[in-house]
Amino acid sequence: MTRAKRYGLTAAFNKVAPPPLAPRDNTIDVYHGVKVADPFRPLENLDAPETAAWVQKQNERFQRFIENAPALTNTRSFLERAMNYSKESMPGRYGEHIFSYAKEGLAAQYDYYVQDNKDAPKRLFIDANNMSSDGTVSLRGTFPNHDGSLVAYSTAEAGANTFTLRIRDVATGQDLPDVMTNLPSESVTWDRKSSTGFTYYVQADDGKRRYVCMHHTLGTAQAGDDIAFELPEEDSYGGTFRVSNSNDMWASGGIGTLGQNGLWRRVEGEADFKILFDHSVATYSPVAIVEKKLYMVTTFKAPLGKLVAVDLDKHQPEHWTTIIPEHKTNPLHWVMKHKDVLLVEHGVDTADQVAVYDLSGKHLHDAPSPIQSTIQFARVHKDDDVLLMTIANFQQPGALYTYDFKNNLLNLVKPTVAPEPLDDCVVERLYATSKDGTQVPMTVIRHPDTRLDGSAAVKLYGYGGFNVPLPPEYSNGIAQWVRAGGIYVQANLRGGGEYGSEWYDQGRLHNKQNVFDDFAACAEKLIADHYTSPRRLVISGGSNGGLLTLATMLQRPELFGAVISDVPVTDMYRFDRHTNGAAWRSDYGNSNDNRADFETASRYSPLHNVKRKIYPPVLLNTGDHDTIVVPSHAYKFVATMQAKAHPDSVCLLRVDTRTGHGQGKPTDKVIQEMADTQAFIERSIGPINQDTYRAEHYLRQTIEKKNKTRKGPQ
Repeated sequence: MTRAKRYGLTAAFNKVAPPPLAPRDNTIDVYHGVKVADPFRPLENLDAPETAAWVQKQNERFQRFIENAPALTNTRSFLERAMNYSKESMPGRYGEHIFSYAKEGLAAQYDYYVQDNKDAPKRLFIDANNMSSDGTVSLRGTFPNHDGSLVAYSTAEAGANTFTLRIRDVATGQDLPDVMTNLPSESVTWDRKSSTGFTYYVQADDGKRRYVCMHHTLGTAQAGDDIAFELPEEDSYGGTFRVSNSNDMWASGGIGTLGQNGLWRRVEGEADFKILFDHSVATYSPVAIVEKKLYMVTTFKAPLGKLVAVDLDKHQPEHWTTIIPEHKTNPLHWVMKHKDVLLVEHGVDTADQVAVYDLSGKHLHDAPSPIQSTIQFARVHKDDDVLLMTIANFQQPGALYTYDFKNNLLNLVKPTVAPEPLDDCVVERLYATSKDGTQVPMTVIRHPDTRLDGSAAVKLYGYGGFNVPLPPEYSNGIAQWVRAGGIYVQANLRGGGEYGSEWYDQGRLHNKQNVFDDFAACAEKLIADHYTSPRRLVISGGSNGGLLTLATMLQRPELFGAVISDVPVTDMYRFDRHTNGAAWRSDYGNSNDNRADFETASRYSPLHNVKRKIYPPVLLNTGDHDTIVVPSHAYKFVATMQAKAHPDSVCLLRVDTRTGHGQGKPTDKVIQEMADTQAFIERSIGPINQDTYRAEHYLRQTIEKKNKTRKGPQ
């Protein structure tokens, strides 16, 4: 079957220009005795003129494919209306000063504001929108000191994942002379008792790709900063922090992105940190000192997490006291001590549920929050009797509430004002059965008038990696898709963080195939229940989710009508050779040193599993300044598809300039990428609107029948 007959969209596909020839060589690597060709290795040279010329031609080819698509103007018009309102973060109080982020209308970036006290007017403190002429310099982190007199703030240019850190005086609005550059993390922790210094992270200079925690004293040069804490292992990280009601210094560290961490303590007045817990066993998250014991959330012998009390003189697990035991099904995400209670947040079917306990672990009451919502608290002060919080879900962005935790009362302070809420839409949970029998949940968002007859356009989104959960959250992208007439589905796959460490473990390393099976099972469920059909089903994901969509497409091409892969990981043999990719070995293994890891990766690595088949139309989006997943992952995969797949397959590349992995992207670039992507989908599967599609589909069938009648028997 030709591509034209498979997708029924000959006019759109006739607009595809022949792909440009990619620079190539004869590179062959050997892994455990197996020769692996890597002919497009030259595309890893991102600054080469040949690479730049090839990227330009790919962009031109993509633009030709989508030119004059109605979705270009329709999507932009919708998003400019939907995003054109005043947005403000939850306020945070430091001393008498109150800080918040805000964005007016379609401004490129969020600015940072301060009130000098609760009765003072809000004033612009950091003007991020005037840091660059094109809006591509972003404010990536702000860290007030304890009394709010100083703010450390980090900026990044063109989406890069390296930061510049400065200090601004709140009273004068002027920056101090201190400037720290080329930082791999925007995080800052101020000294507890004074504002003379803080800790921050740098990349170690020993070639081991590890992060080192440094201490900076105000008024000194960065070159003279001292190491505050470090781990010697390759790909390690370690940082200092404070624990409520403790004058000691604490440190946490681990290896890569696995999530397991060790815990160290430096008693006040002593010079050295002493280890409490090793970093290769579980997670350890201190909460507070309560009656001379450390309250700590841990996954030690509790994959879903528990709260324990630790006597620091006898910190071994056999001496722990369990305060809140592991729940049978719901992971324990965090605990906060406030006054004489514990606020405890469990994940309940991917959403948040907050409960209040006394200090002995007795359950007092559950906060009256809506089901299938995401909850976030503002910074809490020790004298607060009510707490600020936001509650968000798929239908509405976060509205601001106060929570009286003693009387268990929730009061709305500021409702959502988004122009395009989805209050009138259906939000439902479905469960697909994966290949091994595992039940995989997904959330469906659709308008109640959408017919479930197989003709609806469905966008199925997933991630499935690095213990990252996909919670219920509103987005303008979801609103745009649903209002255009489509059905949006978010899948909670194994490898994610929705159901604790065992759920995560079932989707990484040698279990990685489970993630692709889960995603395919979700697609099959949506087709079987007539939410859509293969021709009308789009899969979408970014980063690890970009790997997900490509690997699943290559394994099950018959299930999908179009594929979106944003900033994807595609080369599972060489991902650890670029920037900090070696940290991802927690999920992807080490193909260079471990034969079993190599054999596992060889079965799903997108770059190495392209066959001469007809694949659904696929679009790869990336940014030319992405330093997290370098764009050569996308470049090499596109070149491979265009060289090896059946000629009737269409693989397109869209490369954005002066952007990175997505963070800090200015509003207009966000809108343009969404409009371009929607146009690609429209060209691939037809109109998103169900009635328009059905009319065009009926007309096309009628014309085909007439043509067959005229031609007679063949």
